[in-house]
This record gives sequence, C-alpha cells and structure tokens, in this order.
Amino acid sequence: MKHLESITIHQFRGLRDVKLEHLGQVNLLVGINNSGKTSVLEALSIYCHPLDIRVWLSTARQREQENRRSRTSILDSLRWLFTHYSLANQAQYIKETILISSQGDFPIKTMKASYKEMEEIWLSEKNNKTNLAASQDEEIIDSDEPMLEVDELPGIRKGIELNVEIELNTNQASLFPELDKMAETFQLWENDILYKLHGKHNPSLLTAIVTPSSHRSDIGQFRLLSEARFENFKCDVLELLQQIDQNISDIEILLSPESIGSRFNIYIQHEKLGLAPVSTFGDGIRRLLHIALKLASVKGGVLLIDELESTIHTEALQSSFNWLVKWCKKMDVQLFATTHSLEAVDGLLEVTESASDLVLYRLEPKETKTLVIRHDWNRLKRLREEQGQEVR
Repeated sequence: MKHLESITIHQFRGLRDVKLEHLGQVNLLVGINNSGKTSVLEALSIYCHPLDIRVWLSTARQREQENRRSRTSILDSLRWLFTHYSLANQAQYIKETILISSQGDFPIKTMKASYKEMEEIWLSEKNNKTNLAASQDEEIIDSDEPMLEVDELPGIRKGIELNVEIELNTNQASLFPELDKMAETFQLWENDILYKLHGKHNPSLLTAIVTPSSHRSDIGQFRLLSEARFENFKCDVLELLQQIDQNISDIEILLSPESIGSRFNIYIQHEKLGLAPVSTFGDGIRRLLHIALKLASVKGGVLLIDELESTIHTEALQSSFNWLVKWCKKMDVQLFATTHSLEAVDGLLEVTESASDLVLYRLEPKETKTLVIRHDWNRLKRLREEQGQEVR
C-alpha cells in the first residue's frame, strides 16, 4: 500500500472538494494559472505534519521566499491558508475550517483545523523583554527608572488561536494505542518570536518541498549534503548533475584558503573550471542538486516539487526525470509535482512504465468546487502519442 492511496482536500485556500484518487508513484498536477496546483502541494505538506506548528508557519510563507522586504505578516499569511468568502452585499468575510482526508498507509485519516481571533494588553518592547527575562528566571538589574515611560504605555496586540484535530485510521491504531483522535492548540501573537514554537511531530510523514527558488538558499544545504554522504548517496547525486554537465566529478563542503572569514561553502569539482563554488553554476545545476538532496532526506516519505521543469533545459528533462523516477522507486518516495510544460509530461511518460508509476491530474476551478480530471499512464500515453492531445 502506498503512503497515500487517495487524498481529498475538502477546504484549503481556494480549493474545494479536490479529490485525487488512485495516486501513483509520480503524481503530476497540471492546470491553468491560479487553478490551485501549488495549493495542493501546500495542503499535502501541512497534512503530513498536522501537529507541527513550524510546518504551518513555513508553508504559510512559502510563496514569499524571495520577497523579504514587503512580506505579509506571518499571522495574516497563516489566516489565508483558510478559505475565505464574502457575504453578499456585506463587507464581511466568512472563514471556513481547513479539512483534508486521505486513504493509504499514513495513519492520519482526517485533519481539521480552525482559528479564532484574540486580543490582549501588551507592554512596549522594552518592558516586554524585561517581563520575558523575569519569566525565564534571568537576572534583572535594578533600576530607579519607572517601569512605564511615556512611550512605553500598554497597548493592544492581536493574535490567533489555531486549533488542529486529527482522526487516526483504525487499522493504524497499534501505532497509537488507545487513541483514535489527537488535538493541539497554538496561540500566536504579533511581535512574538515564532521560530521558538514547537509542536508534536507524530504522527507525521517525512516530507520535503522544492519551490522554483528554494535552490538559491544555502539554508540546510550543508546538512542535506552531509546526510546524503552518510547514506552513500553522494555518487548518485553526482550522476544526476552529470545529466547537465559531464565535466562534474565531485562535490564537497570546503573552506576556501583564500576566504577572509570562516564560512564554508559547497564546491563542485569540474574538469575545466577546477574547484568552484556551487553558487557560480547555473540554476539548472543548483536546482537538480537541491532536488537530489531533498529526495535523499525523505526516504520512505513524500517529495513535493513546484514547477518540476523549472531551470532544466528541455534536452536534459528526460535523463533527469529518468534518474528522479528511479530513485523515487528505490527510496519508496511518493512524488507530487506541478508543471506547465508538455515537454515535462512527455518526458515523464518516456521514463515510466505503468499506471502505478505515473498519474496526471488536471485541475479545473469551477464556481463551487475544483473539478479534477484524472489520466493514468495508459490513457495519457494514448492521448499524447496517438492523438497529440493537449492535456494541460
């Protein structure tokens, strides 16, 4: 049985009653712009880690990775994971719950989330830090200054209380004896240090997401490469990079002797360029490296890739996809990917062999729900090779 045999996104962002049935090893999401393809990946990321608040927060901000100056506030980003709609002729929004369910080997059957607005009296930043120190039993230096100055008067700050409930599959009850439901509540406030929040990690399914720009960040890359090396996966990562550039022979984490500071970097051994930082290579090399390292980190889990074909030249698509499908099978990783490219669809058809290998889902947003048209490998092959039909 697959990790996920089917998934139904009843409500999430703009998605309504999206049913992805009879999932395969590789699941391709297509559709017009704003049809909800990326939202499906985000819903899957949260559903696989429903009680980990850090996943909620990172998913809420995923679309603003490169926009660090004018970001939406984290609480507003979190709110907009929920479906909103306005009442007729009223300046009022109704917010729905998030509801997702699935079938398969994953122990979670249903996840339901809701939130409510909160307000509290909040002291200024200086006094708030003082109170925080006191709460942590840190030493506070006595001062003759009054506790509240003119610019330190209490104010009102807003927050949200996020409630998450999960229902477990009865056939997985042995993993969580005497439990058929679990719940967690998180209180999130403006101006709080949110990265220190923690949530429960179980039940969960190893998941990694690759966005069109995530390969440009060094965050976590060292750890991912180290894990791949300890898992004896480095040679296979090199095999993938060589699909684009055959002159690549090695990849290492090094500190340049010419470096003024003590910052390590990932270097690629290249037959023509010598040792060169990975940042000096094109987006194609950097993104394939990122995909390979993410794949190695979710053995037995789920890999989510937004815009699968992004930065990869059409001539390298088939060989790159052949590597990706092979290792998804070997590592028991279920892949979900979005694409706008017919070349990507055809490339995956060439490197897969059966209906269980590849399934394509076309999302068509309607007024009350999102229609899903499913093509398994056999039907997709007929439509593309025999009829040359547009399937996006």
